[in-house]
Amino acid sequence: MLVVDASVALKWILPEPDKHLADALLQVEPHLAVPDFWLNEAANVLWREVRRKVFAPREARDGLAMLHTLVEPTPTVTLHLHDAALQLGLALNHSPYDTLYLAFAFAVGARAVIVADAPFARAVRSQPDRDLATMVISLDEWATSKGLSL
Repeated sequence: MLVVDASVALKWILPEPDKHLADALLQVEPHLAVPDFWLNEAANVLWREVRRKVFAPREARDGLAMLHTLVEPTPTVTLHLHDAALQLGLALNHSPYDTLYLAFAFAVGARAVIVADAPFARAVRSQPDRDLATMVISLDEWATSKGLSL
């Protein structure tokens, strides 16, 4: 199983660079997981796109509805992720807002988190602990590993 963070999932509905890679991920990988909190981040980005006049309000609502149907979110209430996310954030010197995805991946036994967030990927990759350093894969690295053209 792979965890997808919102930076990748939003490419499924927004006209962003590497949208084709995010679409390929959705088609190629049979077991994708998203935590329930990723919809918080998605809703915030969609709201921002309306404010920037990239989307009309209806398009934002439709985009969020589409995200609801693409991958069923996993409830996280009982996983106690915030303590782990804070510990990871402190160790990585990176925002727990992002490390929540990493804590979720560990909690559900995922093999990695796919991100389109280069600073986060670099922060994790710089860790001496190999198990941790390999837990975040950038979307373009995933695509390259599958032989997809960037």
